[in-house]
Amino acid sequence: MRYFIDYINISQRHPGRLNPETGEVEPVLPIVDSGVVGKWGRDMETGELVEDAEWGNTSKLAIRGSFDSLVMVKSDGFTVRIEGNVGRMDRADNLYNLDLDATIAKCNEILGRYRLPPFSKGERVINSHPSTYDLEHGVNLIQWTGATISELHVTQNLATGSEDNATAFVRWLSTQSMSNIKRSRHSPEACTWGSEGGRYKLTAYIKHIEMLAPGHMHGRSKTEIKTDPVFQFARENGVVRVELKAKRLLLRDAGLRYLGDITMEKVVQLYASKVDPLLNRVREDITRLDIEGLPSKIRMTAACYLRGEDVRPLMSKSAFYRHAKQLREYGIDISEPLAKFEKVNHVIKVIEAKPLECPEWYWAHQQRLYVDRVRKETAESLRKVEQQERMAAVAANEQAPVLMVSNGNVIDDPDRLAAFAQALGDYKVPARDASAPALESAQFSSPSQGYYQASRGGRQPGEGSHGHLRQR
Repeated sequence: MRYFIDYINISQRHPGRLNPETGEVEPVLPIVDSGVVGKWGRDMETGELVEDAEWGNTSKLAIRGSFDSLVMVKSDGFTVRIEGNVGRMDRADNLYNLDLDATIAKCNEILGRYRLPPFSKGERVINSHPSTYDLEHGVNLIQWTGATISELHVTQNLATGSEDNATAFVRWLSTQSMSNIKRSRHSPEACTWGSEGGRYKLTAYIKHIEMLAPGHMHGRSKTEIKTDPVFQFARENGVVRVELKAKRLLLRDAGLRYLGDITMEKVVQLYASKVDPLLNRVREDITRLDIEGLPSKIRMTAACYLRGEDVRPLMSKSAFYRHAKQLREYGIDISEPLAKFEKVNHVIKVIEAKPLECPEWYWAHQQRLYVDRVRKETAESLRKVEQQERMAAVAANEQAPVLMVSNGNVIDDPDRLAAFAQALGDYKVPARDASAPALESAQFSSPSQGYYQASRGGRQPGEGSHGHLRQR
């Protein structure tokens, strides 16, 4: 499996039931949310809140799994929605994930927990109210009554061969621009085209470095991650993740808005249409780029660009676009300046990135990690329960102190020093064993002193070097 789904936002509208008494349509599905968020006005004269809310919205219910996995679910009785990385629920990582059909099946499994109907394709109907854009572009003329998809993240892993090759590959990608899309690079190990608010966003990053980044460790320590075979597999193969975040407008124009229209094959075609032009820019006969080997007319432009300079002001507009077109054949795109924190060497090695298939051991390893985490979380929960019980017992003991006992006598004084003094006074010397040799009669300063010396096998009274045991 080369392509998989890393995120989905899917919803479906269900009909309600008409109440003949009130004339209102009432929901027939269970309400699933985490509460209501609203706005209440304030009476400016009295300063009190107005009883009726101006507006109110139900908030999503967060379903949290092991390894900090999270999926959001919401149902207002009519519309059912799920969003999140459904395939990563209860998994330590998402180096590989589920395809579209398996993702929808996992969504329906989650809906079943709350007695909600599964997402379905519905029936094909004619759009009776198409927009002007729909008519001009010939899209969205046929609709489905079932589920609709508002956002979909499609992902692929590319193997570059080593950790250094992965760095060089992302460095080369950072020199490439896309038409009418802004490129940004905030770190040496990642590069982005587009924005969250646009039609789509394309991201390329080194996977094993991302696994150690804050917010992506998923409740594991760095030692746990570095010793994980998945991390080692990603680092040794130099895995670079290329992810396409397709938003609602792009899905609409591609005919992938409705669950009845969308298939994994169509999703892969959409992914390839956006990603392949970026990855396949270098000519196949080029293995190394040497500045001296470039045509003389574009050699100086390439050298200035690779030093980190913005070459646009250095030439006319027509010359800039002509040089940009020629250099693009050699894998250099001068349309945007390089990142300030990193410059490219004059000699660039072209890295061949190939799709990386999922290893056979991966899913079994994911299952083992989940079982181990469940055991760990169960033991931790039991430990917390025992700790709470001990704290409750201590609190109860402080409110009603337990009476201390000495030789069967209850000590009412809660003061520990007084109790200890009373215990010493009430203490009785245990009777000696009849088989033990008799001690010579002697007088001791206290019964406890005689017992002390006899039990230690010390000298007889009068012999000694211990003044407090000498015979009077």
